[in-house]
This record gives sequence, C-alpha cells and structure tokens, in this order.
Amino acid sequence: MQEQQPPAFGIVDPLSTSFGNTLAGKFVWGNKLAVYAFRPITATTRDEPTEDAGKKPVNIHFLQPEFIFDDPILRSLIAEASSTFVALQKLNCKGYKADYMKISRTYRSIIRACLEKLQEAASSTESEAMEKYELYQQFIAIFYSVECVWHLSEILFLHPSTSHVVVPQLLEWVRFHFPSYERMATDLLLLGPDGSKSDEYWPCLKGLIMQGQVDVARALLQLHPQAGSAAYEIAEQILKTMPTYNILGGFSAQKFRSQWQYWLTDTERKLAANTLSAEPYLEELIQLVTGDTEIWNTQIQNSQYWYEHLPGHLFYTNPACTHFELGAIANAWLERWASLKSYDNIEHLLKHLDKVILNLMENNMHQVIHSIQLMADNQWFVTHLTDLLYNCGQLQLMGQHQLNDCIKLRDSLLYEFGSNLMTRNSLWQLGMDYLEYCSEPEGMATLELLLTKIPIKTEKQALKILDICSKKQFINAEEEICKVQAKKSFTEERYGNALEWAIRSKDTFYVTSIADYLLKHYVQTGDILCPDVIANIGARMFISPRLVFLAKYFDFYQFYRKNDFLPAAELLLNLLESEIIPEYFWPSLLVDTIPLLESKDPKIFFKETCCILQHLESNLMPLIEKKKKHMEKHPNEPINILKHYRLDNVEQIINLVRLACARNLSRAIIIENTLIN
Repeated sequence: MQEQQPPAFGIVDPLSTSFGNTLAGKFVWGNKLAVYAFRPITATTRDEPTEDAGKKPVNIHFLQPEFIFDDPILRSLIAEASSTFVALQKLNCKGYKADYMKISRTYRSIIRACLEKLQEAASSTESEAMEKYELYQQFIAIFYSVECVWHLSEILFLHPSTSHVVVPQLLEWVRFHFPSYERMATDLLLLGPDGSKSDEYWPCLKGLIMQGQVDVARALLQLHPQAGSAAYEIAEQILKTMPTYNILGGFSAQKFRSQWQYWLTDTERKLAANTLSAEPYLEELIQLVTGDTEIWNTQIQNSQYWYEHLPGHLFYTNPACTHFELGAIANAWLERWASLKSYDNIEHLLKHLDKVILNLMENNMHQVIHSIQLMADNQWFVTHLTDLLYNCGQLQLMGQHQLNDCIKLRDSLLYEFGSNLMTRNSLWQLGMDYLEYCSEPEGMATLELLLTKIPIKTEKQALKILDICSKKQFINAEEEICKVQAKKSFTEERYGNALEWAIRSKDTFYVTSIADYLLKHYVQTGDILCPDVIANIGARMFISPRLVFLAKYFDFYQFYRKNDFLPAAELLLNLLESEIIPEYFWPSLLVDTIPLLESKDPKIFFKETCCILQHLESNLMPLIEKKKKHMEKHPNEPINILKHYRLDNVEQIINLVRLACARNLSRAIIIENTLIN
C-alpha cells in the first residue's frame, strides 16, 4: 500500500492574520468544526472596540472530514457490518471461542466482498472517469489494509492455539495476501507438462517454497521432464519427509524439534555431497527449505514488504514459534531486512501498514488501536475491531490497563462512530445501534437528542422516528419532533395537520397558538378551518383551555347549522358561563346569541337572558373602553380586534344584543308566568 500523506489545506481569512488575531474553532454538529477569527483576551486587554472593528468581513469557515460511506458500495459494507455488530452484542460477552471466530470471519468476508465490488467498479470507470477511478483505488488501498490487519489480529488474538504456535496461521495469512504465486501455480498445473517450459516455472516454485506451500511445489516439480531423474527423486524425498508441526498430532514441541533437527542434518549432508549440484535451480529450492542464510538474504533483498517472507522463513527455521516469541523475532527480521536493503532509518522507511503489522506481532494492541484510527475509514475499522476484542475478553488482557479503561475505550469509539452516522441522512438508523449498545449513559441520551435533529422530509419518516422514540421511551424527543412537525405544517398552511401534531406534542403553548389562529380566522371570515379534525378531537381537547373552547364552540356551530336550537342554546350559555372565552371572541359569541334571543319560540329564558346582559356589560363593554383608550393614545393604529365579519361596527353589536335581550325578556316573562299559573 502506498503511504498516504495527510492532506494539507489552507483557510483564507485575512482577519485572522491582522491586528494580533488568530483562529479559534468549535464543534457545532457531529464532527463539523466551525473556525473563525479570534482575538485573545487577557486581564490587561482594554474593554473597547478593536482598531479593526468593521473594517474587514467576519467569516465562519466550516470544516468536516470526508465521509467515504456516502459511496453506494461502501454504504452496503456499513449496512452489512451493522447487522453483524448487533449479532455480536447479543452474545453479551458470553459466547464461545467459535462464536467470536465466526463473527470475525463474517466481518472479513464483508470486507472482501466490498473489495471485489470496488475492483469491478474501478475497472469499469478506468477509461471513462479518471477521478472516480482514482477514488476507488484509494478505497481499495484503505480496505485492503483493513482486511490485512484484521486477519492478522484474528490469528494472534482470536484464534490462538493451546500451544500458542502461530506459524501455520501466519502462513495462511501471507498466502492470502500475496496470492500471486498460488494463482501462477494453478495456471501452470493446468498446462500440464508444458508448464515446466514457462519462464514463470522456477520463480513460481521459489515463491511457493518461501510461502511454505510445499505440497503445491512438489506437484509442480512432477511436471518437469527430468522428474524421474535421481536429483529430482532426492528432492522429492527431502520435501516428502520434511516434518511439519501439528498441534493435533500428539507430539510435544521438544520431540518435534528433535525430528526436525535430524531431518535438517540429513538434508544438509546431501547438499554438501553435491547430490543436487547438477540441477542448480532445484538445489536452490532445497537450500531455501533448509534455511540457508545466503539464499534467503538474496530473496529478502528482492522483497517489497518486510513481513512478506517472515512466515515462510519461520516455517523452515522455527516452525514451533509461539505468540510470545513473535515480537522479538519480528524486530530481528525487520533489522535484517532493512540492513540488506541498505536502509539507515527504519522508522522513516516503514509505511503505516508496516508499522501496524509490527505492533501486532509485538502484541502491542493499544498502539495498534491508536494507529488504525489514522486510517481514512471514518473510524469504522477501529470501532468494530475494538468492540470484537472487548466482547471476546481479549482487550482487557492486553497491556496493564484496567477493565474499566477498556470499557471506556470501547464506549468512546462506539459513541463517536454512532454519532457520526446519526448525522447522515441515509445512515442514521445504523448509527442508532452503536449508540444503543454504548454502555455509558451518554449513549442513550445522545441518541434521544440526535433523533430530534434528523431532517424529516415526509410525515411517513416522522411517524417512523416517533415509533422508535415511543419504543425507547424517549418522551422529550417525541414531543420535540411533534412540535417541529406542527410548526412545519402550520407554515405550509395545513392547519388541521398542524393541530394534530401540536396535540400529539402535548405542548399547551403550541396547541393554544394554533387554536387561537383558528378562532381568529373564524372571527374575521366566518369560516371554520379543518372542521374534520376539530370534530374528532374528543377527550384530547383537555390539553388546553383554548382547545376546549374551540371544540365546544364547534359543537355549538354544528347544532346551529342543523337547526337543533335547544342544545345549541344550552351549549352557548355554558360557554358564556365558562371562564375560557378568549377576549377577542366576546363579540362573536354575543352575536351568536341574537338569533336565539329573537326566536318567537324562546330558547333562552329569563334568568339566562339576564346573564347575557350581564356578560355584555361586564365583559364586552370594558373591552370596548379599553380599546377606545388605546386608540386615543395611538390614533394611527387601526382598531380591528373587535371588528366582526358580520358587523362593521362593534356599537351595532351592543345595540342589537340589548334589543334582542329586551324582546326575549318580554316573551320569556309572559311564557314563564303563564306556565306557572
């Protein structure tokens, strides 16, 4: 992988470089940083406008790291990995070793599938869009490194054998990540005897031997025309009888080493007797098998990566190498590789992936976690690997950190990654899982807060988020979302919808404001907005006194339209006696009494008529006087609060109500006295 230098960028802000100013920054949302000019204030700074005040524009610059998972291919990776993450959490740190190995391999298979898709996409765009091609190449480099480090971590920390021997797994790792020799061997074997005539025949054999693939190399040697000669028979016998360490074979490491030493001594004796000198290529292969220093040094000089041939060399020189010995061996091998390459400064020579692999072999997992955070994958890798190590109990075994520190490390990574996903419109549902399984209380609190900040485009999405809030008992978030939807609907002049959302928010202020608007609209136009919604409010009206008044007045309105005057009159009188009438609605309510008072068949009796007159004098008249005094102080302001759509002048309301009351009183007195007699 090519070493990636951190990108350099500049911020053009003249104000920040003038008059002793500097730059300051503050996180504003997710991982977005606001940067602005700032002048340091000290105890001796004078409290007065600065000399540059108003001379240069004040700019706020927003900085945010690139988010790679907006790409459709990588979005599928993060979606599949999220389901695996949830499956891991359900084990609740009580799974078996095989369970965690299965989870780890699932993660790796997801990464490999993503790499294949990226390679296909890169191939299809190479000739069309070079910029897109280069972007996919960057993604390939990133996730190749991720898979390489994950695989090695799995070998060293998730799949250690009881004897802690790691060479067989390291051979598998190096074959997986350097597959060119194996592919070449497949092609040569398909050619049959003609494969030995290829120019790649001997380099392929040499590569297979250095990767410990002895059986494949033996199969290739059988293709050679001289396979039946004495030299080839001896080489075949040497490779066939070479002992291999198998932890399931029942042999102790000490007994294996004695067998290995016997085989090695016999092979070196045959080489010293020049039994293979007639076939120099074949002789070189056997010298590699015996760990000949000079031959291996030649191959090391031709290698590109320091760890490329380490597992193969261990296979022939120290096949029983344990996990605990690997760190010292890796450092010695690195120095040997650098010396043969004539490199003086190893630290500057090593690329990021090289350093991470060295830290892994040194069992320095905390440094590994620190290093892999620098990979440009938006913390995906470090979050999932750390969580896996924590769940299987390996994280707290590394170094001298206490269990509590390991929990904090894992939680902080889940918190940051989950919060980052929650800021993305297409990935917030995945981010919920990471915050939900964060054991710190901040995780759920942040989830509740971030749910209210999701940009809601449709009511279907709003209902979906509300369902989540309801299941998680996020009462405050549910109310906040409803208020936002109520305000949005009101702005769009969907007043019935706004009222429904306001009622669901249980916010008295919002409900009262919308009910006020509906009542004022009726006062000014005579039209009741959203009648279907008001008719079905039911018991929910008790959330606000203003909503109670709106619902009850609507009931009166319905009775009156249906000519059902007795219940209409009863309801109107109840409203007049209530203390929930808005000030601006008194004229309208008193106007509504006029037709009932003028009815030949009295609907309102003596006592109730007196009450109407009392309300006229005690409620409407003081209101009129108040408005007149306001007009005297502000003559240029139009007085239209008491203006009714049915009457041009409020004075007419007073006269008509008084006249209607007088007539109704006369009729009511006669009828009531007649009934009594």
